[in-house]
Amino acid sequence: MSTAGGPKAGNALHHDPGSDAWVVIPARGGSVGVPRKNVRLIAGRPLIVHAIQTAQSAVAADRVIVITDDREIEAIARSAGAVVIYEDQPTPPGETLDTKIIRNLPLLRRMGARDTDPILTVQPTSPLLPASAIVRASEVLSRGESRSAMTVTDDRHLRWGRDEHGENVPLYAARVNRQQLPAELRETGGVIGARLADIEAHQTRVIAPITLIELSAEEAIDIDSFSDLYAAAHLMTRLRIVVRTDAAPELGMGHVYRSMAVATELARHDLRLYTSRHKPLGRRFFDRLPFENREVDGDDEFVAELAAFRPDLVIFDVLDTSAELIDAIRERVPGVRVLTFEDLGTGAARADLVVAEFIPVHEGARRALTGIDNAILAPGFDYVRAPNPLRDAVEHVLVLFGGTDPSRLGERALDALARIGFTGDVTAVRGLGAAPLPEVDRPFRLEVLTDVRHMPSVIGRADLAFTSAGRTVIELATLGVPSIGMAQNEKELTHTHATAANGVLMLGLGSQTEPAVLDDAVRRMVEDSALRRELRESALRAVAGRSNHRTLGRIFDLLGLDPFPNL
Repeated sequence: MSTAGGPKAGNALHHDPGSDAWVVIPARGGSVGVPRKNVRLIAGRPLIVHAIQTAQSAVAADRVIVITDDREIEAIARSAGAVVIYEDQPTPPGETLDTKIIRNLPLLRRMGARDTDPILTVQPTSPLLPASAIVRASEVLSRGESRSAMTVTDDRHLRWGRDEHGENVPLYAARVNRQQLPAELRETGGVIGARLADIEAHQTRVIAPITLIELSAEEAIDIDSFSDLYAAAHLMTRLRIVVRTDAAPELGMGHVYRSMAVATELARHDLRLYTSRHKPLGRRFFDRLPFENREVDGDDEFVAELAAFRPDLVIFDVLDTSAELIDAIRERVPGVRVLTFEDLGTGAARADLVVAEFIPVHEGARRALTGIDNAILAPGFDYVRAPNPLRDAVEHVLVLFGGTDPSRLGERALDALARIGFTGDVTAVRGLGAAPLPEVDRPFRLEVLTDVRHMPSVIGRADLAFTSAGRTVIELATLGVPSIGMAQNEKELTHTHATAANGVLMLGLGSQTEPAVLDDAVRRMVEDSALRRELRESALRAVAGRSNHRTLGRIFDLLGLDPFPNL
């Protein structure tokens, strides 16, 4: 056998620098369940390196010992700063860790280990083991509170076994919810330790009395299969992400709908959504969804929240931001990336990336993604089946004017349909902030839907739609539904996507569109199937290949982050 040491690790110690504990990491090369698992990359580093670096943050670096029979593991461990005991003979398949540790105690003594020193075995297959567990085990053994210490996790379940006759029998007294069962602590294998002399005397690392150090289910993960590997990779590559968004009658609902779609796609990360306490419509929207939503009074409180949370990425979907706000965030959270949507404020020039699906890009923007092929829609639009066939006659009309409809364009559309004598089915969708439609006699069958949870199923029934110049244009295009567009306000008139190339017959500012002009447009769309077919085909071409996953992949690539890492 030989020993080799690497350079001292520079980790700041999380314990008393005078600690006398040793960490031994046994790492054989012959894994079967996950071939070569100790050297497989996980979160960008070989699996064993995570254990080495955790140990180095808990005990002195020259007391982190890797025992291995594999030259590649030896090289990786040395480069990570561990001392290596290389065993010339492969580890026998049936050898226990007790046997391996006991066999190497004389070498540890020659390195300086004493009878009273805690010898802690740390598994390389426990990449989420916290350094605090190693410190805790060292402390209880050094102070003589216990003869052994080990990590465990609460693993209570309704379990079954077999009696002496081979019959299936429950191992519980009563069928209750898991949380109501008595605690059942399972060894994690992350840390098991005792003092050197006790291990020699008892020929085992487990000696009563024993201190159990409880870990969370995530901290207790032990890599024994590829599913374990992927679970650990998920937890180790999560980003801290903040989404700042709002909804209000004057702002509309599009921002919170897009933020909901972003949050759904990035839900595996440590994600927080923030809305303004002075715009309660946003909070109402998110209260029904399974995301953490917090309210803030203003920018100062928001920046203070960011300083405490220290996110990797801040996403703004509130229209215009200020340079002062972005600068304040960068000062309080060094290294943070900033992404903003539809931003023409001075903050756009300070952001790392601006996404402008259908507005002009701020002239000072460092980097931008533009066009409706980069749109982010409600998740359901990524999973819809092929659009329904185009019917020769218009049987079903859909009236969509955002979540608030401040210009009451829904009423104008319904009035126009009545004036031209349409007698089919009409569905009007009203959002959380939209006023109720007046109840009047109309020649068609009207269905009014409020707060629709799955818009694709509603849009998919329509032969023709009315829309404002927001994200609904892209939703309609995704399902090939031709539409008549009217802008809610002057800002919407600047949107570049409400055009025939995207399936829209655009009439301009809705409040200034003369009834006769509107009626002519409606009559033409209802009667001219060739026009509807042309608009439909243009719309489907415009959004071919679009998906939230693809768009966010582009965004994160430009930001230098990876939201969907592979092992």
